[in-house]
Amino acid sequence: MNTPVRPPSTPGMSPASGSRFPSLDGLRGVAILLVVTHNLNVVTDPSGVGAHLMATLLEHGWIGVQLFFVLSGFLITGILMDSRDAPHHYLAFFGARVFRILPLYYLTLFIVFVLLPAVGHALGGSHSMIWPLALFVSNWTQAFQPGESPLPHFWSLAVEEQFYLVWPFLVRRLSAGGVVKLCLALTGVALIARLALIQFHWPSAAVYEFSVCRMDALACGAAAAALLRMPASRAWLLARPLALTGAALGVLVTGAVLTQGYPQYATSTQTLGYLTLALAFALLVLGAVGADLSVVPARWAGVLRLAWLRRIGWYSYAMYVVHVPLHAALGMPVLKALGWYDSSALGVGLAYDLVGTVAVVAIGALSFHAFESHFLRWKTRFTESLAKSARGTAVVAS
Repeated sequence: MNTPVRPPSTPGMSPASGSRFPSLDGLRGVAILLVVTHNLNVVTDPSGVGAHLMATLLEHGWIGVQLFFVLSGFLITGILMDSRDAPHHYLAFFGARVFRILPLYYLTLFIVFVLLPAVGHALGGSHSMIWPLALFVSNWTQAFQPGESPLPHFWSLAVEEQFYLVWPFLVRRLSAGGVVKLCLALTGVALIARLALIQFHWPSAAVYEFSVCRMDALACGAAAAALLRMPASRAWLLARPLALTGAALGVLVTGAVLTQGYPQYATSTQTLGYLTLALAFALLVLGAVGADLSVVPARWAGVLRLAWLRRIGWYSYAMYVVHVPLHAALGMPVLKALGWYDSSALGVGLAYDLVGTVAVVAIGALSFHAFESHFLRWKTRFTESLAKSARGTAVVAS
């Protein structure tokens, strides 16, 4: 197995022990486990206390996407702010995104829309979704075509890609304080957009998937990154990792009470709930970063630094991409062919979710080491060549 190729660090913000935030790898691992177990849940008509409890817990795994958005806002904004004066700023950023995201994404589209139908194992859905998926705009269309996409979970990747396309140009010339103000404005816009769509009776899926409706999570993560680059707020925040984590839990619990448990498509969740989740996760990210940057890393954050959880964080992109088509193409057909499918039974549902999650982790690891790692190395060479080019230009100019 190849040596793990780590995603890029955030310049100027790395912990003393290395070039990464170990706790953020762990948070990414938590996020993907929430999402995968949620989407692999087959207990849709639970019978008995145990089955009801499991179904209720797994129903809330959708909040892992909100955590992903906050992490993306934090990490991408940090990268952009720390490299804003670097030569080839935009080319380096967009090139890195291309090498990281597009190879596996388009390979998956090829397998789903070309290879599987050719061998008689089409996942279903409509071929009309090819172009929205290929252009990263499926989050704007599939709310009006329910059940038509064989890759319905790709909506969140579309949201992130749209964010990556616009955000670099918005933050390039802003101070850290300006970025915070912009994030506050975007948070308000997202809340108003959700209220408007609900008021005019648009589909709940549109409120859930439209980029403008989910900007508060990305903005909260981005604001956290900007606050850590303001000397006064940075010192205050980094001195209080435990307090920030406690505040995150307090906001999370308060939101759960106000929304009656964060039901995914409830109006209370789609208005106040999304916002409280975004704020809670931004506070949690700040607490985790503070714990990692402490002279003596905080012991309470040790669970996020567990080696296996961090590795799952590294594999999270591939896990996210493959888990839904794997469930549809292999998991459910096998379960039904063996006569084991029972939408009410705890035992079968729990076993399937556990085995399925382990399989998704294994495939994610295989994808990362055997496929993605090559493109990550090319990404590193690409950024290094840009840096050398900039140094050469500077020497000639001098």
